[in-house]
Amino acid sequence: MKNLVKIKTILGTKIEYLSLGNGVGPQCGVKMTDLMKDQAWQKANNLIQEKYGKTLSYRSLKLITEASKNQKSEQFYTAGDDLIIPLKLKNFDLGDVVVGRGSFLDQQQKAEIVDLIKFLVEPKLYSLQLKKSEENLLNISTTKLSLVDSSRVVELYQSEKAKKQTLSQIILLKSHTEMTRNKVALKIHEMTERNLFVHLDDIIASLSSKEDLKTLNDVTIYIQDVQLLSKDTLNLLQEFLELNTTDGPLFLVGSSLSMEAIESQDWSPILKKDLMGFYFDIDRVPLSQQTSEEILELLFFQLDEVLS
Repeated sequence: MKNLVKIKTILGTKIEYLSLGNGVGPQCGVKMTDLMKDQAWQKANNLIQEKYGKTLSYRSLKLITEASKNQKSEQFYTAGDDLIIPLKLKNFDLGDVVVGRGSFLDQQQKAEIVDLIKFLVEPKLYSLQLKKSEENLLNISTTKLSLVDSSRVVELYQSEKAKKQTLSQIILLKSHTEMTRNKVALKIHEMTERNLFVHLDDIIASLSSKEDLKTLNDVTIYIQDVQLLSKDTLNLLQEFLELNTTDGPLFLVGSSLSMEAIESQDWSPILKKDLMGFYFDIDRVPLSQQTSEEILELLFFQLDEVLS
């Protein structure tokens, strides 16, 4: 996977629409342009086109074939000449990514493409689906759900308290590989059973105060790299941490910094203390155990909640 960072060429794609088909609310499509403009989708296209010479398409409605029936537990299967990658996150069926003539790739190449799609595209589609279904439910006034709109943070739906509580509201995930940090962040989010996983970059324009953050009780906010945060965003994060409250989102903070490097940063003492207090050096853990629930529970979750 290390070679993937070298890829640059843009891939032309055909996308129809996205529709939610898992009973979260009425079906509601995401516009074709919304996904095509998304950086995660474009980046995946670029990488796969340049390295493997294959084209991607997306279908929101799964086709029920003998191959799909036989491959429910697999990460991919072939249908004719094509490679099919089913997308599913937190029990949401998100449709399929189709790699044209991908069946002719070897097993290693197929596995690399699956990893890339799961890393870049699947979380983004999950987020888009949730936002659109919530907007639809809000518009028809049938219930109150969490929604971040273009101007402010709207009142959030207070779902059941997460079954697994973390020991801290901020966890630093240290790795020199962005994909590794993202993989572990998604696993922790899944274990907390929170409703929404969002990248801070996607909602920061809607957040104007620490009180806005405090309302996001059922949300996991992922920061891809803490060093890339603007000064204003860092100040907002520091102000929220100073509240010392149990309300608000779970922050999963990506970084490649060592403990010593964090200590030397020009950040507030409370931010540095919180980052170093729950610091996971992922690269020191064997690859097969980096997303182990047993390890993550011991490191970051309240044992009484886990054992119960």
